[in-house]
Amino acid sequence: MKKICSTMALLLFCLSLISCSGQKNDSQLPWQGIQAGTKDLSAITDRTEYYDITAEQEPIFQWEPDSENSPLADRRSSFISMQLYQGDPVQFWGIQAIRGQFMFWDLYLYRMDGSRELLLQDISMDSHCYLDQAENLYLWKNSAEIIHKDGSIETTMTTLQKYSPSRELLYEQQFDYGYDIQELRQTADGRVYLFTSGKGAVGQDRRLAELKPDTGLVTELGAVSLSKELARPHLGTWDQKLITFKTQPLLGNEITAINVKNGKETCVLSFQGTTYLPPSGFNLQDFRVLEDENVEILWTAEDGSKSLRERLRMEKVLKTPVVLRGLNITGWLASQINSFNRQSIDYHVIVEDCGQGNDTTDFARLTSVQIASGKGPDIIEGNLMKEYMSGMMEKGALEDLHPYMDGSGILEEDYFPFTFGTWRDGDKIFGVCPTSPALAGFCMDSAVLGQEEEPDIETLINALLARQEETAFLKNYDPQKLLALFLEATDTLWGMVDWEKGTCDFGGELFAKILETAKRYGDSEALGEVNYIAESRSFFDIFEFDSKADRERDGKVICGVIFDDGCHAAASPYSILAVNAASSQKEGAWKFISFLLGDEAQSARSLGSGIPVSRNALDTWLEMQKDRVADGRVIRKMILHQAADGSTSIAGTVVYTEADITEEVITEYLEVLENTHTYPVRTAPILDIISEEAADYFNGSKSAEDVAKLVTNRVQTYLDEGH
Repeated sequence: MKKICSTMALLLFCLSLISCSGQKNDSQLPWQGIQAGTKDLSAITDRTEYYDITAEQEPIFQWEPDSENSPLADRRSSFISMQLYQGDPVQFWGIQAIRGQFMFWDLYLYRMDGSRELLLQDISMDSHCYLDQAENLYLWKNSAEIIHKDGSIETTMTTLQKYSPSRELLYEQQFDYGYDIQELRQTADGRVYLFTSGKGAVGQDRRLAELKPDTGLVTELGAVSLSKELARPHLGTWDQKLITFKTQPLLGNEITAINVKNGKETCVLSFQGTTYLPPSGFNLQDFRVLEDENVEILWTAEDGSKSLRERLRMEKVLKTPVVLRGLNITGWLASQINSFNRQSIDYHVIVEDCGQGNDTTDFARLTSVQIASGKGPDIIEGNLMKEYMSGMMEKGALEDLHPYMDGSGILEEDYFPFTFGTWRDGDKIFGVCPTSPALAGFCMDSAVLGQEEEPDIETLINALLARQEETAFLKNYDPQKLLALFLEATDTLWGMVDWEKGTCDFGGELFAKILETAKRYGDSEALGEVNYIAESRSFFDIFEFDSKADRERDGKVICGVIFDDGCHAAASPYSILAVNAASSQKEGAWKFISFLLGDEAQSARSLGSGIPVSRNALDTWLEMQKDRVADGRVIRKMILHQAADGSTSIAGTVVYTEADITEEVITEYLEVLENTHTYPVRTAPILDIISEEAADYFNGSKSAEDVAKLVTNRVQTYLDEGH
């Protein structure tokens, strides 16, 4: 069969690295990724030799309705699952059959050679199954609520059955309502394990249990708890060991081995800090660690029509490495790193990610020390180094990318201004934003503001201080965050800093009022449910974009982000990429960045959840959005309400039609992107000083006057040092 290979950046760690559970990993696998709990982050930053995962994907079970023995030939078929059986992938399908006047579901096994075998007749259409290595069949159906026509509710219990190879029923076990079996796996020593979910937290109380194969007796392994905070993990095998594949939205993917006696988990492989991405549009079905300690994974589409067998192995990078260091590099950027690595003959981008749960502050400090000594990564990502950028630009630590742009024919006018506007000094461009940054903007009731025009900072602050009610300005904006919102977009801190003269004065009335406003209107849990004064604007979805007509209808007025020249959408610095001036691979670094700005990568961005920064790609994206509601089609989106306790409920549904994406809306939307501003860079150290001193005002230990004096003294010292 045709095989598709892709190479992903991965890190080699010595075997003595601390594992996920804090235990030493006795695995001989040379690829473990960046693990949570890594104390010595120099193990990441000081490497000189790099390794990769090569992912070999083999298409299997490519069913078509007209192919021989295809389960899709019968529309009355339903995909159940896929597993590794005696070393080979097999699929299970439910096929409807009519016997007499009644309709039944029959369970079939499909093999790689296209043959099929009837395993069992008359199963429930919502059954799950597993075939052990001795050909015994486990069949189970989870508990459910059945609502009858008369409104009565019937609850059914989870039922587990075991059948012999001759399909004789050996036993049947029933479990309480709400005790559901998610997966069943058998290790090489014949032991059988269940991954279950209980009644707690709406079925999210995940547990591991052992099933005695001969009797059906189930014993909860109380020492093992699969955290309910995670997305549903999957069970796999490594000889006699039980392993899990955890998909964690905030922590990345990882494979761990479970000690079923004491519940401790040992990290086999963490994908954090790599660019490995599971195949898009496929669900994990089964996986195992092979004798050579590579990993084999089975993936399938939701309907079972397309499947993949993926094998992951470690290989040393032979191409010239280009090191990109940052935080949580995932999604579009990770996928484009994969694309670049596949296509580039000379270079291979290596991801150095701090890893979730590790000390990001120390990781940034190590990076700054390296760069100051003429070392460090080739490419620096803004999310990691945002606190250091002002000093790095000041000291010439970043490469000016303008000459590279001229040499490769990349023109600023082909992209929106924020693409090159965040880290620059006149014509010198020190950073590039190749993907849509997080755009911030806010609006509020015009009646509260007392006018329908966008306010300046003094008008906004005075309007807020004139109010008497106990509420908050913005959801999740505590006093510190609200203070930053009022100050971070002004290059002169509203005239309190004179950069040319090198002086400052925070003793004026405006600074005191800003402190008071941040304290009075900062959000906190103590407030409970309140009607917030302002709300965030949406920019990533043009259908949710609040046009001028929408704001006039709802009595809203834009109130931020307030820059020195007025209210504008603000682009965060987190998606910026810069090149280390001391890098020995500047050409390779620029080739990668220019690849991200190219048509292929920008077109891929338009297909995702973000927006492209290329004008041409955005035009294509807008046409795609119009097509979504063309010819009478509509888009329905749920309106979610988040309560004070963090719980989320559905508050309603909004419907978007062709009338919501008119040329007037598109024109206004494009104007917002054209005028999106970037935050000043050189004020970052001053904002840190203000935040530190303001903490004592917010906790009541110092007055606004005392804070103003301390801030003035510290900022003046900073300016006197030549910044």
